[in-house]
Amino acid sequence: MSRAVATLLSIVIGIGFVLLVLYAWPPIAAHNMIPARLAQAGLSGTVWYGALTLQDFAINLLLALPAAWLLRRLGRDRLRFHCALATLTFATAFTVAAGLPLFSAGGFIVAGWLLMLAALPVASWLLGLRGRGNRRNRSGNLPRPHAA
Repeated sequence: MSRAVATLLSIVIGIGFVLLVLYAWPPIAAHNMIPARLAQAGLSGTVWYGALTLQDFAINLLLALPAAWLLRRLGRDRLRFHCALATLTFATAFTVAAGLPLFSAGGFIVAGWLLMLAALPVASWLLGLRGRGNRRNRSGNLPRPHAA
């Protein structure tokens, strides 16, 4: 695949990730029971916001897995470039579609925004960890045939 096509595909993947996040988050937020359960458990204030920020990052990470898988299919030689381009496209398109968050509202807004941007690179990294243990010996513990 040529570099130009792979670059265009990484931009398309970033836009697709924006569409997935914009369409998936409203039903997730509407049916999410975790904030109410955390409040019932007695969490409030900074601890409650911190727990929700981590939960949101985990959800964004799950939503980023298909896009990360597609980015890895573009090739490992320029994965960092394609991941950075898709993340930049995601940040730009998300800002255009949803607007910038109100950063003056507090540190958790900034942390949530940064963790949302980090979801795609972290998902790509996590997918790269799969299968690293046996990279050299593809046959596992099977005996090698002897040459006659």
